[in-house]
Amino acid sequence: MGWPWHFVDLDTSQLHARRLALDRYGLIAQLSTLAPVLLFLLYRLASWGVARVTGSSRGAYAALPGSPTSKRQRLTTVGAWSQGARKVLWWFGEDVVVLGWNWGQRDQLVAGVLWAMWLLFLCVVGTGNDYLHLTRRFGIVGVSQFPVQYLLSLKSLNPYALVLRSSHEEVNRWHRVLGRIIYIFVALHAAFYFNFYYQNNLLAQKITSIVPVLGFTLITLMSLLYGTALSAVRQYSYRIFFVTHLLVALSVPPIIYFHAHHASFYVWEALVVFILDIATRRFALIVADTTVELVPGTDLIKVVGSIPESKIDRFAKNPGTHIYLSIPSASRPNKNPLAVEHSIFEAVFNPFSVAAVDEDSGELTLVARRQNGPMTSALATFAQTPDAGAKFKLAFDGPYGCAKRFPNLAGPEFDRILLVAGGIGATFTLPLYRWILAENSTARVRMVWAVRGGDEAAWPLDAAGKRIVDDSNIQLFITGDSQESASDDARLSTDTDLELDALPKASKPETHISTHNNGRPNLQKIVDDTFRQGLEERVAVLVCGPDAMARELRSHVGVWVNKGRDVWWHNENFAW
Repeated sequence: MGWPWHFVDLDTSQLHARRLALDRYGLIAQLSTLAPVLLFLLYRLASWGVARVTGSSRGAYAALPGSPTSKRQRLTTVGAWSQGARKVLWWFGEDVVVLGWNWGQRDQLVAGVLWAMWLLFLCVVGTGNDYLHLTRRFGIVGVSQFPVQYLLSLKSLNPYALVLRSSHEEVNRWHRVLGRIIYIFVALHAAFYFNFYYQNNLLAQKITSIVPVLGFTLITLMSLLYGTALSAVRQYSYRIFFVTHLLVALSVPPIIYFHAHHASFYVWEALVVFILDIATRRFALIVADTTVELVPGTDLIKVVGSIPESKIDRFAKNPGTHIYLSIPSASRPNKNPLAVEHSIFEAVFNPFSVAAVDEDSGELTLVARRQNGPMTSALATFAQTPDAGAKFKLAFDGPYGCAKRFPNLAGPEFDRILLVAGGIGATFTLPLYRWILAENSTARVRMVWAVRGGDEAAWPLDAAGKRIVDDSNIQLFITGDSQESASDDARLSTDTDLELDALPKASKPETHISTHNNGRPNLQKIVDDTFRQGLEERVAVLVCGPDAMARELRSHVGVWVNKGRDVWWHNENFAW
């Protein structure tokens, strides 16, 4: 069977019919992006109905873990189905790593393939043998996904995060999946047109024509965007990735408008919501007086901002969230707006976990590790100023993060909670730990914190002024010499300023549980000790640390999931 599409000549009525078909299938492709949201809403409605019928809704009797009633529930048909569903969901959440390259989680790959197949069907159906119809269909179907692609990237006005009861961080992974699909379809559109020009000896003519030139400019920009999104580039310089994304996102709509005005409706939708999100974030930005100091004996920087009383509550009631920090013009090293040292901070918005919030004083605390990027270099310069107690104007944008949508970790939904942190990952887990105990003093919560040196655990203080090492409920692991330089620590990326300590291998794991341990934590033993407490308990496990640490912890937790245990898992990372 040969290639079914050919170069055909169409009359005026056929050209009009093709135009209508292109517009129709482009609209279908865009409207179909609502299907996953509608399915989720139907699922939520069905779950609510089942809960009402079975009496398992809030306020219903919950059997105690380990009780005969709880065991009987596990052995019922519904209990067996629940265990099977948890195993499947866990499997879908696993990373797919091939030759050391992380291709994302299984659910991303499966959903991405299915969505690409649906869009491919929309590109092919009804095209007959018209080669140019097929070519243009790939273009308009790909472009039709741009509004959703932009919506999935928004931090403030993200309707998908709102409807799905999720966060920007959660839906952003689907932004990446859809971005790859769009790139493939637009690239095929360009390749088909290139073949058409070549086969008909039109290349020399078209390389000087504005429409084809704009088309190839678009695919070049998208290739650049996709290339800078590769992990190797992001690790080398996250700023290159961020700036490229921003510039390309702003450039795509006008290019498509002049390249194919029939598709401009889709990209102007995208640009409008993108600009509205930026404007909303700018309006909510908090510029505060801030003190900056170095943590003695470490390469850590402690930042304490004075947040207005009317706005401090938004941070206090959301432990485990993060903000984006930027440096306003007044605090930049070079006050000349034309200088590189000044203008570079126009594109510097670094994420930092909120390490502590004091509602009485209105102070918000961040802790960062000094890197080679402009943000932490500037913060280190502020900290070394000879003027003791000097304050600097810094801008706080937030709070953001999955923690705003977490289930109630202090409530009856969980019987046991395990928090694991590596390095400055404690800026995420420690606020959660303190909030859980403040809400429920009897909560069975355990925090494990691995740091390179003891000095790195000296910065946290509670309301009574006690250090973290004085808390008997927190296990602290010192993985190296406190005097060693941290310059060789593994990092998630070079410029995000949220890099976490690597965990070097120790000669042997710890043989007992204590508040302070020397050496690398034995994560398998920690997990097993947690899950052996009760076979019917529901356990929440949260981790913020190096990728290797999170992968190892998940592998040990997965053993218990495959045994049927009910686990709620969250890995906080800032690789994106």
